[in-house]
Amino acid sequence: MAPDIKKRVLVGTPMILALVGLFMLDSIAAEHGLGGLPPLLVGWVLICFGGYEAAQLLRSGGLAADRFLIPIGAVLLLTAMLAVHAGDASLIVLGIFGVTFPAAAMIRPVIEGDLGKATTTAAASTGITVYLGAGLGSIFALLQDAGAVVALMAVLAIKSCDIGAYFTGHWLGRTPLAPSVSPAKTVEGLIGGMLFSALVLLLAGETTMLTASRGELVLTGLLLGALGQVGDLAESVWKRAAGAKDSGNGLPGIGGVLDVLDSPIFAGPFAWWMMRGFGTADGIG
Repeated sequence: MAPDIKKRVLVGTPMILALVGLFMLDSIAAEHGLGGLPPLLVGWVLICFGGYEAAQLLRSGGLAADRFLIPIGAVLLLTAMLAVHAGDASLIVLGIFGVTFPAAAMIRPVIEGDLGKATTTAAASTGITVYLGAGLGSIFALLQDAGAVVALMAVLAIKSCDIGAYFTGHWLGRTPLAPSVSPAKTVEGLIGGMLFSALVLLLAGETTMLTASRGELVLTGLLLGALGQVGDLAESVWKRAAGAKDSGNGLPGIGGVLDVLDSPIFAGPFAWWMMRGFGTADGIG
């Protein structure tokens, strides 16, 4: 086994087991009226790290981005989305966020006397904050609507494409997918990853973890796999612009937290739209 693959397996396997354990813990918490809280707490931590890494990439790529305000804003937006979605707050909450966050992002450049930087900082910081908060927030909205099992399977399906694409591309890849963005990705890898995502959801349906027809499960798996790869490519654009191989170095063989979250963040809203009818809510909400 190649060293890089070995690292991915050694780091990725405990991460998958931890993810499964987290959602099992959430099911237990739901019995005590605290459903949704364990994954939400973990989500806050992950989005903070991911937001900081994203800001660092943007800054390295020449864009002004507030690396301290972005993680805070992403947590607040994710939480505000869930509050509005659960009916605990009105749309005015998101409206206030949309107005006050860009203004807050301008404060530091204005204090420093760099008025030209104020606008770019506000734009870059707001854009990446909305991207992170809305994307990951959609996964938690799915948890509210359909329960912990469905949310877990959505994440596993999306990340399964990453895994399937990596190994299929490594062994069978011949045709470059997007050489200017991610030279290692291949068309064969994408197809293998999508099929793996479809297989994960199909097996979940066969074990009655999901309540949907086989056709719905296969189609959803294929689409989520492909959409997750779009998110992966989007992050690759930021990394290439920044001259970085990974978003961080905390996860050997994988990179940073954002390298793990990139596909669920982009595919999250689509997962909520497609899978909210695949189960019965047993989480928050």
